[in-house]
Amino acid sequence: MLLQNILIPDNDKGCPEMFFRGGSVSNGCINLKKGETLTFDTYFNSFSYTKYKEYTRVSEVTFELHHKGQLDVRLMTYDGTDAYCVAQGKSSALKLDDLPENAFLYAEITAAEDCVITGGAFVCADEPKDISVCIAICTFKRERYILRNIELLRSYKFSFIKHIFVSDNGNTLDRAALSDDKISVLANKNYGGSGGFTRGMIEACDAGYTHVILMDDDVEFYPEVLERMTCFTALLKKQYTDSRFSAAMLFLSEDTPYIQWEMGGAWTGHCIESKCHNVDIRSREVLIDNMTSTPPDYGAWWCLCLPTASIRKHGLSIPMFIKIDDVEHNLRSADGPLITMNGAAIFHESFEKKMNMALDYYTIRNELVTAALHGSRTKDAVKLFVYSLGKHLLLYRYDNIPLIFKAVKDFLGGVDFFLSCDEEELNNEIRSCSPKLKKLTDITEYSHELIKKAPSTVRKGKTLKCLLWNFMPAPFLKKETIAAAIPYVSPQDMAGKRSVIQYQLDEDMGLLTRRSFYKFIKYGTIGAFLTLKLVFSFKRQQKIWLSRSSEVTSFEFWRKHLGI
Repeated sequence: MLLQNILIPDNDKGCPEMFFRGGSVSNGCINLKKGETLTFDTYFNSFSYTKYKEYTRVSEVTFELHHKGQLDVRLMTYDGTDAYCVAQGKSSALKLDDLPENAFLYAEITAAEDCVITGGAFVCADEPKDISVCIAICTFKRERYILRNIELLRSYKFSFIKHIFVSDNGNTLDRAALSDDKISVLANKNYGGSGGFTRGMIEACDAGYTHVILMDDDVEFYPEVLERMTCFTALLKKQYTDSRFSAAMLFLSEDTPYIQWEMGGAWTGHCIESKCHNVDIRSREVLIDNMTSTPPDYGAWWCLCLPTASIRKHGLSIPMFIKIDDVEHNLRSADGPLITMNGAAIFHESFEKKMNMALDYYTIRNELVTAALHGSRTKDAVKLFVYSLGKHLLLYRYDNIPLIFKAVKDFLGGVDFFLSCDEEELNNEIRSCSPKLKKLTDITEYSHELIKKAPSTVRKGKTLKCLLWNFMPAPFLKKETIAAAIPYVSPQDMAGKRSVIQYQLDEDMGLLTRRSFYKFIKYGTIGAFLTLKLVFSFKRQQKIWLSRSSEVTSFEFWRKHLGI
C-alpha cells in the first residue's frame, strides 16, 4: 500500500528546501548532475516512521525511487543530532522496530552520472481498512478560492476520498453547473463557519461516510497531503480508530511559505495556544520538534479529518457562527489522540492580515462557552474577560468595548440565547456596531513615513506603567501621532500618546484612535460591575451548559436551524 509519495514542486520558485536539498527542479522532476547529492530530509519528503509505529499497524516500509540514470541511494535517519545510514539500495525494506526512536527517515541520492528523479514513494505491505471519506468545505462569496479548489480536488484520483460537499453560505455559486457525482454544492443559510461545517457533517453522516475532512475554502494545498492523511487513517491500530488527524498551517506567502503557524493547539482554560508556532520548517531540528511535541488538544477546521462515529456520539458544533467552534468541538469529541505529522500541512494566509474588530465579540463569547463546558474555573473566565477589556482600554479601542460587554451578556443568556438567536441578523448587528476602518489617505494625520516607523513586532513593557499614563492630564501627552499595525500594537506603543493610527497589514485601511479619560473611566467602571456579575454567575452558567448543551448540538436542532 502506498503511504507517501515524494512531493516534487513544478519548478524552483518558492522554497525548494521544504521539499529537497540539492539538484534543481523543472517540469515536476529533479535534475542531478554527475557527482551531485540530493537529500529528502525535508518537511514534505522525510518519513515520520515513529508516527506510523505508534499509531498504525505498519511494521515495515520500503522506499521506491523512479528515475533515469545511474545513482546510489542510501536511506538515512536523523535524530536531531546525527544522521545514520540504515540501508542502501533503491528498494530496501526496513523494519520500524529496528530504527532509532525520535528520528525521521529520508533518502540520500548521489548521481553516478547526470540523472533525472521523476518520483518516489514509501510503501508497505499492510492492507488498509475499508474506510470512505468525504470533504466538507464552507464558503461565503469567495468564488476565486472555492472554484480553484473544487477543480483541484476534482482532478486528483484519491484512494479513499469519494465526495466533496460544499456548503454555499452566500448562495452565489452555480450549484447545477458545479455539482456532479463527485461534487455537491449545497445552498445553506449564512450561519457562519459553524453552520457551514455542520451542514457538511450532517451530509457526511447521512451518506454513510466513515470520515469527513473539514476544510476552509481559501486554503492552498497539495492533494497529496489529503491522500497521506487518509492513507494513514486507513491503517490506524484498533485502539486509535477514533483519532482525528489535523493538518498543520503554513504561511500562504511568497516570502515566507516555510513558516509554520500552528501544528495543532492547546486550550489553557482561558485562551488557546498554538503548538510548534512560528517556526522555520527548513530546519531539521524543527522537524524533530514537530514529531516529539505532546499531542495537541485541538486541530483547526482549516483541514481536519475526523470520524463520523465521533460526530454521531458527541454531536455537532455549537452555533457559534465563527471563532473557537473548532476548539470546542475538538475538546468535546476527543475520544483518541489528535495526530499531526510533518508533511501534512496546508497553506493559509496569516491571521494577522485578517484581523477584524467585529471578531472580538465572537472570540470572547465563544471562549466563555468553551470555558464553561470544559472545566475552566471562575477565575479563568474572569481572566479571559478582564484581559480583553484591559487590552481595549489601553489600546484606545473604546468604540469596540460595547461589543465585548455584549459578548459577556449574551454568554450569560445561556443555552436559551443560542436556541433563539438569528445568527445572520446578529452578525449584521455586530458588524454595524464595530469600528469601521477607513482608507489611510482619508485620515488627516496619516503619512507614509509613519508606517515606515511602525514596529514590526509586539513591544513589551510594564502594564502598570502603561495603565498610569491613562490618568495623566492631556498636556503631559505627546501630540505627535504614531502608527502601529493592528496585530503588533501594544500598550507600550500607546503610553504617553494622544493618538495612534492603527492599520491592517498589507492593506491601506486603518483607524485613528485617541486617548479619552472619560471613556477610560466610563468603560472601566461598567467593566468592573460586569466582572462581578461574571464572578457570581459563571458557576451557574457552567451547570446549565453541562446539562443542556446537547440542545444546540443535536442533529434535530441543526436540521431545523438550517432548514434542511
